[in-house]
Amino acid sequence: MSAGLRAAARDYLSGRRARGYRLAGREWLLGAFLDGLAARGATRITVAGALAFATARPETSRCWQAKRLAVVREFAWYVHGIDPAAAEPIPAGLINARTARRVPYLYSEEQIARLMSAAALLPAPMLAASMQTLIGLLASTGLRSGEAGALDAGDLDAAAQLLTVTGKYGRIRLVALHSTTVQALTGYLRVRAGRAAPAGPLLIGETGHRLNLTMARNIFRSLTRQCGLAPQPGCGAPRLHDFRHRFAVNTLIDAHRQGRDVDACIAVLATHLGHVSPVHTYWYLTVTPELADAVSERVALYYQKGRRQ
Repeated sequence: MSAGLRAAARDYLSGRRARGYRLAGREWLLGAFLDGLAARGATRITVAGALAFATARPETSRCWQAKRLAVVREFAWYVHGIDPAAAEPIPAGLINARTARRVPYLYSEEQIARLMSAAALLPAPMLAASMQTLIGLLASTGLRSGEAGALDAGDLDAAAQLLTVTGKYGRIRLVALHSTTVQALTGYLRVRAGRAAPAGPLLIGETGHRLNLTMARNIFRSLTRQCGLAPQPGCGAPRLHDFRHRFAVNTLIDAHRQGRDVDACIAVLATHLGHVSPVHTYWYLTVTPELADAVSERVALYYQKGRRQ
């Protein structure tokens, strides 16, 4: 295989990393593809070769095959731009694998209160405080559970009511907090003070180390069963990630009921949630009876004002 493709791969990956992408999985897949070319003595990237790589294991899911092809396709277009003879452009849509979005579980205020109360009764005191704080933080901010788990105590600016959050691809954003959330977090820090260093992880387990999120998710599932939160029609069991959906939906409901510009609100919501584009925010907006009522009320007000004029 031409050494030029190896050099191009290094430059391609280096350039993407410089733009903030984390490419551990993609680097491995691209390396495997190039190894396959070398084993066959191939010197250029072809559509047929890319498809053969993507579908090499027929028992794997279509989504995984599409991901393998996407890795090669993006690189092939990069190489084609440098040297058209070294790579055929690979069109999109060669493997149809649409991702089915899971229907979220949208918690009520009463359910969140029950979950937090149940968390407070866990037998390990520090773990109980951490789980209670984690649930409240996710419900009030819409953070990803991984983002919450990665927070350090120093990321909280109680005076400014801000949280410094590191999101996907290492992007850092400031998240505004409600005063009650700040009070809850400062109260938690007082409980945490004797177990961990002041500058250490914000959420900790019973031993004082960073809260293990796998364990936290397992505990949360047991709490949902204890509180009688059974899976609803069309969706699975409640998850920590579903708090993010609830936050997005409730933000939109409030925007409609307050008569605010919904498009502008979604743009702000996208920034708050750490999305690069508002397009990624829309799929969090699940239609609920409350949201439908809010939209209907606003439409009715619009037409009433029109008749008065």
